Amino acid sequence: MMAVALASVAAPLPPASEVLSSSIAALKKMKALEASFTATYNGASSSGKMLLAGGAFRLTTPEMSTWFDGHTQWAYSPSAKEVNVSEPTFEELQQINPFAVLQSVQKQFTARRVKAPAGMSRVELTPSKGAKSQYAKVVLTVNDATRLPVQIDVTGTDGVTTAIKVNAIKEVKSPGAAAFRFPAKQYPGVEVIDLR
Repeated sequence: MMAVALASVAAPLPPASEVLSSSIAALKKMKALEASFTATYNGASSSGKMLLAGGAFRLTTPEMSTWFDGHTQWAYSPSAKEVNVSEPTFEELQQINPFAVLQSVQKQFTARRVKAPAGMSRVELTPSKGAKSQYAKVVLTVNDATRLPVQIDVTGTDGVTTAIKVNAIKEVKSPGAAAFRFPAKQYPGVEVIDLR
């Protein structure tokens, strides 16, 4: 019994790249997921919810609601009473969808483990030499039991960090395609600005 206990204490931690890849795999395994989060940027915080299925998502915060069906994005501002329609690049999607950030740093980033609270693994990712990125650093904290992200801290090349705390995440039944498109009938009188 003592030998088993000692062996488990001495067991090596999985490499940083494995922590990242297993977290991405856990997210991809879900046909659709719903997450609530709190994002802190420049001292201000905002809470929101996200519905994600494959490459499509719906993101809702008090300041903005965004729908993306895998091709077209609708960004609705309640204060301006307008919706901008665009076809964003992958780089632009990363600025909106925190889970897209994880996929972008899988390649051309160097991963290393850093100290984490009990029951968690934490990985710091920095661009590999010669790699071009809009991020100077990404720190991912993962729940060891579920392999799901609990926090994603993204530092841009401007030195500003956005901390995204994932408050809850669960698998949900896959919604229809309409869940990821702007429901114009629910927003009568809203100005539509087509940027495509």
